[in-house]
Parts: sequence; structure tokens; C-alpha cells
Amino acid sequence: MKKGLCFILIAVVALSCVSISTVIAYIPGPGTQVAIVPDPTSTNGGTLPSSDAAYVNFTFTNLPWINVTAGNLTSYHIVVLVIDAGAPTPLLAPQQVTDLNNWVYNGGKLIIYDSEMSAIDYSWLPYPFTTSNPTAAGASGQPVTYMEDNTLGNSNPASYYYINTTQSGSNIWSDAIGDANVFVTFDTHWCGDIEAENVLETVGWVHTYAVYGDGLFIYNGLDIDPLGVGTVPSSVGVGNVAKIWLLELAQPWGADYNLPCSRKVIPVGGEIISTPLSPTLLAVIAISIIVAAVTLLSKKLPRTTFKR
Repeated sequence: MKKGLCFILIAVVALSCVSISTVIAYIPGPGTQVAIVPDPTSTNGGTLPSSDAAYVNFTFTNLPWINVTAGNLTSYHIVVLVIDAGAPTPLLAPQQVTDLNNWVYNGGKLIIYDSEMSAIDYSWLPYPFTTSNPTAAGASGQPVTYMEDNTLGNSNPASYYYINTTQSGSNIWSDAIGDANVFVTFDTHWCGDIEAENVLETVGWVHTYAVYGDGLFIYNGLDIDPLGVGTVPSSVGVGNVAKIWLLELAQPWGADYNLPCSRKVIPVGGEIISTPLSPTLLAVIAISIIVAAVTLLSKKLPRTTFKR
């Protein structure tokens, strides 16, 4: 009897976890509010595109670093940090760190760019990391590889999400790869989808994402030098870099999160670690435990025999 009750208790706890994991669905659509901190133009060169019709669903607002506060963040679905030479040191005050991380945890999406910067202190993030930073070397033609096909990019030319990584001829991404910042220390909360080799010959993850509570972090270490406000997203040359930016904005999160996380951010070529149990699988396990508990109890209960 005691064993059966224990099984039932475990099942109840598992089912309660399923209900707790239910989050608000968010697929970016018309009217999606995007705050760019402090603005889309990096003082190191380049501007995140916004004028092409592909960005029609997004309303962009510049937000000064000092205005990254809990009260202001509630107005936005997405926040983009454009970290450049004009950024404050440290990037955020302690209360701002709390406010921004809480905003992500409660359902925001944070996209981070640090184009051509020297090493940035990311210890304020819940999942810290460090990068190899060549800064403004002007190197082009370095190799880049999609390690995971997903809705942030795909290696299949027939896919809507196709990104052309062939670094030759008209398809060279200028210095977006050679000057890229890549991961050199690792936290397995991060999932990697693009591997690159920068001009320092450091091979690592240049594009990663991580779930945090109901929200999502995306890191992009590419050099945005070749981008301008009107760069059209495409699968040719630097248009690929603009398309990656567009797909980052369009990426669903919350209950509509659909990224596979098949490549945990560990040294490139290392072991692929399995993803956490999904709510659906957890529910199946819980129901199986309940069935097992009921079966066990039915066997333990005394049987009454009636005389004829």
C-alpha cells in the first residue's frame, strides 16, 4: 500500500510540473515591438537593416542604455543589444541586470550583437560565456557552417530558412565571418547552430540560443560591418547576414518555441547532449506511473470470498 501511494504522489508531482511549464505562446506578427539598445547602427561599422518590406511586422524603437529599466521593458516583445565602442562600462547597472534578466525570464526575447568588439564581460547573464574577438581585422572568406538546421537558418536550398554558407565569389559575406566573435568558454544551457572560424583561426560557435524561463536569448557574434539599413535579406552574399537577423526577429518563443537544441554549446565536435524532457513526454510518464500504481494497489488489496 505504501509503495502504491508513493507512486501516486510522484505522478501528481510530475503532472503538476506539466501545468507549471505551460507558457504564453508568442509568434512575432504585425505590431511586434522591438527595442534596439541604443540604436541599430554600430559605432564600429554597420547597421541592422529595417527598411526592407521583409521587416514590416516589426516596429523598431531606439532605447538608450540608461533607459533599460523594468518599467520601460514592459512596452516591448523583443530587445536587441547593439554593443559597440560607445557602450557604457559596465554595460548595465546591477538593477538593470535584474530588470533585463527578469524580463527575459517572464517571456521576453533578447538578441545580442557585439560586432568588432574586444572581449565583453557577459558575467551578468544567467548563462555566462566568453569569446574570441579579432575586432576590426577586415578579414573575409573564412569558413562558416550550419551545424543544426532550424527556423533560425537551414542548409537546404529548398527551405524558406536557407542560408548560403558558401564563402566564394559573389557569396562571400565580406568580413562578417573573419571578424566574427566565437565562443571559447561554454555553458550547456546554450545551444549552437552556426560554427565559424575567425581570422585568429579560432573555431567556435558564432550563433547560439538559450531558453530562460518563458523567454529566449539569442547571441550573434557576426561582424555587421557589411550591413546597411536597406540591406535586403537574401541567400546571396551579405544578404545572408541580413536574413539571419530577420529570422532572429521572427523566431517564435514561449509555448511556440520550436528549436531542437541538438547541439549543446560545448567544444565544437564534442558530444551532443540530449534535450530536457518535454511537457508531453513528462505527462506520458506521469500517466504511466499512475497506471502502474493502480495495478500494484489492486494486487495488494485483500480479496473477499463468499460462501455459497
